[in-house]
Amino acid sequence: MRLRHLTTLVSINQLGSFQKTADSLNMTLSNVSMQMKSLEEEVGVQLFDRAYRPPKLTPVGRRFARHAQSVLNAADKMLETCRSQDELVGDYRIGFVLTSSIRLLPAFLARAREIAPNARFSVETGLSDELIGRVERGSLDAAVVTRVDLPPGINACLLANEELVFCLPKSAEETSIEDCMNTMSFIHFMPNTGIGRLIATHLKRHDFHPKDVIVLDSVEAVAECVRAGVGFSILPAPDIERHNRKDMLLRSLSGDGVTRDLVLAYQENGPLENRAKQLSELLQKPSK
Repeated sequence: MRLRHLTTLVSINQLGSFQKTADSLNMTLSNVSMQMKSLEEEVGVQLFDRAYRPPKLTPVGRRFARHAQSVLNAADKMLETCRSQDELVGDYRIGFVLTSSIRLLPAFLARAREIAPNARFSVETGLSDELIGRVERGSLDAAVVTRVDLPPGINACLLANEELVFCLPKSAEETSIEDCMNTMSFIHFMPNTGIGRLIATHLKRHDFHPKDVIVLDSVEAVAECVRAGVGFSILPAPDIERHNRKDMLLRSLSGDGVTRDLVLAYQENGPLENRAKQLSELLQKPSK
């Protein structure tokens, strides 16, 4: 079914005349007539009552014309989506690493609704490696992840650089980190994640060997265990600052400030490449 045939039909419905439609669309009267005969043959329904001069739309024809207008409106929106290069338009599938979703996702969706009303976002959460793999395979358009060794063909926009710090219970105020290692449990956020690998690298570099290690897969669970005095940990400072810090202490990591890069990963030369900048701006907190 050709859009130009539907355009002609809608014009006839609006103007009430084959001749006026021909004049309006810069066509000959015979071309208008042939298009409508072709359309009737295609749909297998009589759209016009040709007992009248000029022919009139049948009841089915009038309803068909209303549906044709809806189709043309949808086609216009499709073209608008393709032509819009300076704004976020379309349906996007975005992944969020779990440690960032709580902090970034609510504000991102709120800003997107205001700033990019013609964009729709479906969101999934997971681990950095898993999400990057899905971006590679094309099942996600982009993902907010902890920067790791990105595979070939994956680019990244920096969203935030976050310091990792020791997080200790209030009771350890007078205790050195070395003594914490010898006397307390170290609560290790998943060693196979981006953050977990940064933590493991820091422990190894400084030859830290905690008395015992508890592995947890939730930043919230780690923070609550620290607050309860179960042990101490290393976490991104922004994640700790979301919690009530009156029962926790923060200390800089020994010697070398360790940070994690939170990035938006996307396919090089992929469908999101030209709009990664706009998307990353929506993900970043507005400057105060």
